[in-house]
Amino acid sequence: MGTFLGEVPAAGEPMRVASCVEWLLAPNPSAWTFEGTNTWIVGVPGGSTCAVIDPGPDDARHVDALRRAVGRRSVTTVLITHDHDDHHGATDAVLRWSGATLLDATAAEQRSVTVADGIDATVLSTPGHTRDSVCIVLPAHREIFTGDTILGSGSPMVRPSLMADMLRTLRSLAELGTRSHLTVRPGHGPVLDSLADAANRRLAARLRRIAQVEALTGENSGLTVDELVTAMYPHLDDPDVRRAAASSVEAILRYLATSEPVGSEARA
Repeated sequence: MGTFLGEVPAAGEPMRVASCVEWLLAPNPSAWTFEGTNTWIVGVPGGSTCAVIDPGPDDARHVDALRRAVGRRSVTTVLITHDHDDHHGATDAVLRWSGATLLDATAAEQRSVTVADGIDATVLSTPGHTRDSVCIVLPAHREIFTGDTILGSGSPMVRPSLMADMLRTLRSLAELGTRSHLTVRPGHGPVLDSLADAANRRLAARLRRIAQVEALTGENSGLTVDELVTAMYPHLDDPDVRRAAASSVEAILRYLATSEPVGSEARA
């Protein structure tokens, strides 16, 4: 079965995209969420149980669509990649009708958990987008669910204090992808074929932006965050997206203020 690279399903219409993965898009498109939030159902065809990764926003239409997609199966586990409403808003509703167990960042110390019909998952702590961000790996099936840590396109916002964490996370994910080929199932946007390629691209993009901020502030140390955003993203008009860019620029400034070396690495 293909990985449906570049494709995004219609909202509310579940699509099986791998032997143990179904994809359900939430009806919440925006500048922040792109086509909408990706909800993932993990379970084999004809199985009696399944797990849900990122139930999505608190939207009755999406909850109803998820319940129809699950059908007669029992939802054993609900997994959350991070604590943002567009990913976990529907959690309480899903837990009420399913009786499932909830796993989130607090499960990141567990090496492996069985989530459905004998499918084992590993929960990895991957701070950067948020402090509580996790990625969920299905080792036997070579799948990784990355939430907003790696998106289907573009780069996510980074909290101002977490740029160093994001760089470490991307390096660790690139190493993981080098050891074992993993298909990336992101929180927004299309599927990516290779974790190693995706993580390395995102890391290179972050380092280029760090070098850009370093150069701009070296030329004029009095530039404000808003002025840096304008200089770095001259065609960015949407106020919400500008706020996200400002958060990432602030994260870079804080990162550059630390003793961690950037210089030649950022320019590589």
